[in-house]
Amino acid sequence: MRLHLWFRQVIMLTVYKDIKVIFQALKAGACGYVLKRSDETEILQAIAEVRAGGAPMTSEVARMVVRSFLELPMGQDETGDLSARESEILALLAEGLSNKEIGTRLEISLSTVRTHLMHIYEKLHVRCRTEAAAKYLRSMPKEAIPVTARP
Repeated sequence: MRLHLWFRQVIMLTVYKDIKVIFQALKAGACGYVLKRSDETEILQAIAEVRAGGAPMTSEVARMVVRSFLELPMGQDETGDLSARESEILALLAEGLSNKEIGTRLEISLSTVRTHLMHIYEKLHVRCRTEAAAKYLRSMPKEAIPVTARP
């Protein structure tokens, strides 16, 4: 959205209060996030604020955004949210193994590998194996990364 509408200012006017949805909208290029139950005055103020270069959010949304930053201590990475099996699969993926090779090594079906990968992508907020491997490698101390995987 950001690339195609760089000249437009977008405010999300929605009923969704889910923090993931809020971050997706902002990451996609929204300049502000206002809940539909806001009154007419608040919506008009949000429009004026965006036109003046601001980033309007209802106070409820702003509190949720601030709270989300407080929930994840500095230095803690998202790979900590993975199950033991997902972490194992992610490590093998980062080593460059294919889905079939991961399944063979862990003695699980290809379908099970794919299911675990979908959960990994969702938890890490990535779209493909390359992004997942990169996020995994960035989360590790440099000395723990295998020599073949170091940049």
